[in-house]
Amino acid sequence: MKMSVGFRKSLFGFHTEDVLSYIEKSQKKFADKEAALSEQLDLLEKELARSNENAVKLQNEKFEIEKKLAEFSEKYEEIERLSENIGKLYLVAQANAQAIMANSEQSVQLAESEVEKNLTALQEAHASLGELKDHIQTTSESFVSEVNTLIRSLDETRRTIEENAKGSREQKQQFDEVYESLVK
Repeated sequence: MKMSVGFRKSLFGFHTEDVLSYIEKSQKKFADKEAALSEQLDLLEKELARSNENAVKLQNEKFEIEKKLAEFSEKYEEIERLSENIGKLYLVAQANAQAIMANSEQSVQLAESEVEKNLTALQEAHASLGELKDHIQTTSESFVSEVNTLIRSLDETRRTIEENAKGSREQKQQFDEVYESLVK
């Protein structure tokens, strides 16, 4: 009567050749499984390295965004100061124009001269405000464009990391299943 592994009986138990053949086959199966698991482990380690590289890239991109935000804030503060000064100039010019108008009966020629100066100052302030507006728009659009580019890059990196993490979990699960089958 043969056993399920195919050992033949002999006078003192089983045939040694059958037992040794069975042991060699089992050892080869385990060596093959071990090689496959090592290969999976190498792949997982490579994916982990890629994920770490992506994390470093994200950190660098975050640093760049923070740096650009600081630059934008500085430019915005400078624009605010210029805007405030232009506003003061405008108020001064307006006040001067009003004072000149009140005294216009006494000195029409002086009033006209001062009005011209104030109009020139107003025109210059108006032109300055236009340039300031254009500068603010350009700076804002440039900043928004850069932030949008960085957001897209962050989204792509996040998706890549999520995919890598999912693959890592699946490979770990496969590894655990193979390991469990080996241990049993």
